[in-house]
Amino acid sequence: MPPAPVRPPAPPEAGEPARDRWVALAVALPPALLTLALCLYGIQQRQLWRDEHASWWAATLSWGDLGALTANMDLVLAPYYVLLHLWVSVFGDSEAALRIPSALAMAGAAAMVALLGRRLLTPRLGALGGLLFAVCPSITWYGQDARPYAFAVLAAAGSTLLLTRIVERPAGPAATAPGGRPLPLRKDPAVLAWVGYAATVVGMGLTHLVTLMILPGHLLLVVQRARRSRAGSARWVLPVRWAVAMAAAVLLLSPLLLLGAGQSGQIAWNDRDWDDLGQLLTDLAGSAGLGWTLLLAGVIGAVSLLVLRQPVGLLACWAVVPVLVTVLTAHWLHLFLARYLLFTVPAWTLLAAAVVGRLPGLVSQLTASHTPPRWVVGPVPLVVAFAVVAVVAWPSQSEVRDDLPGEMDARAGARVISAGLQPGDGVIFDPSSSMRRALAYELRGLPAPKDTLLSVTPEEAGSFGALECEEPARCMAGVQRIWLLVGAADKRPYGGVSDKVAKELKQFHTVRTEKVPNLRLVLLERNKGKG
Repeated sequence: MPPAPVRPPAPPEAGEPARDRWVALAVALPPALLTLALCLYGIQQRQLWRDEHASWWAATLSWGDLGALTANMDLVLAPYYVLLHLWVSVFGDSEAALRIPSALAMAGAAAMVALLGRRLLTPRLGALGGLLFAVCPSITWYGQDARPYAFAVLAAAGSTLLLTRIVERPAGPAATAPGGRPLPLRKDPAVLAWVGYAATVVGMGLTHLVTLMILPGHLLLVVQRARRSRAGSARWVLPVRWAVAMAAAVLLLSPLLLLGAGQSGQIAWNDRDWDDLGQLLTDLAGSAGLGWTLLLAGVIGAVSLLVLRQPVGLLACWAVVPVLVTVLTAHWLHLFLARYLLFTVPAWTLLAAAVVGRLPGLVSQLTASHTPPRWVVGPVPLVVAFAVVAVVAWPSQSEVRDDLPGEMDARAGARVISAGLQPGDGVIFDPSSSMRRALAYELRGLPAPKDTLLSVTPEEAGSFGALECEEPARCMAGVQRIWLLVGAADKRPYGGVSDKVAKELKQFHTVRTEKVPNLRLVLLERNKGKG
């Protein structure tokens, strides 16, 4: 008797893909919309801070000047500057325009976090993890920040989500065309998926190189999935494909890695170490209470998942490895900084969501019941958890639109100068401040005093800083009125200007002094018969 024909697996129900898409949309949309609303609300209320002024300056340079700048510094941020340059050329350079790309990126990251939680946990817990991510004050703050950190979070979440999709597919032989012929590599879905994943890894490196520290978690996920493969030969398929994708990504990123390493001295100011580890939680979450809440929930979630024998390695590596690596190398690489590690926040919020998912099992153990109460397995715990976190985060959430405490109030300073400006006025900056760029931003398109000591512009220097006159007397000759800008806490009459400049300023007398937050403006007028 001939063997019975093998029946092919039944095709999925007609409505299943559509139903899956609706579930994914229901999971991802609320966190994305909430994140976007929080980031857009009051997006131009807080004035730009010094790093955002650097972003604006770089984005408004010509392509040639931008190339000269990144050849000397900030090469690792060049992709973001290019993106912002293109954006500004279309939408302008207001505070809102500069920050909206970050808001959009953070909203996309929230959707990715929710979808990732849907795959690693459950749809409900994925939505909860995305919502917890959305209400973190730090997420709102950096969603209103004209810097690349929101894009780093988006790239990390998106790359991880894509990898989880890839490893869920059977690691069988290559796909074939009708008739049994192998598909060309460019048409093989598996190859295309790995090419897409390699591209997301490159994207992580282009947004911020520190984000690549998520890759140990990716490797662990691949190894865990490979070990569960039944076929012995198939166990090597996923690790080999992952290694090939990594090799391709590293090859593409190698110029940025090598050249960027030569500019590492520009972050040598960052000397944080183990003593700042506790503060890191507050900075990552944007709130002290929320930071410790997420830590506690994350630890409980990790332990709970381990007890349930569910894969927790990815989230644990994502949350912990970058922190440990940067703090252990803090004195050499100077990368231990909260904004560099912002991409770990999704892992913490998903681990916190896992605590809620463990609640039914915990209640069953405590009550010795095989059937936990209905309220425990329903949406009530999710709503309560979200409400608690939102309440804890609210005080800091309401403060993220305030100006940074130590930043000079360039807006107010610009208003003072505009109100009292006369033709021929000059301005001198305390060299220890970053007011030159700040004032240039606030007075863009408006009459401004002449930069009296400017000798070599930042564009000509290929830098963010200008070079000033070596002979101040020559540059100040003929200037009758000068606005001197120094830090408000500096009690010296002329702030930190050089002795040569101070000597020339003695030929002037003070007309008026205005104080605004963290800034003192002194209007000086040349003495009669001098100059």
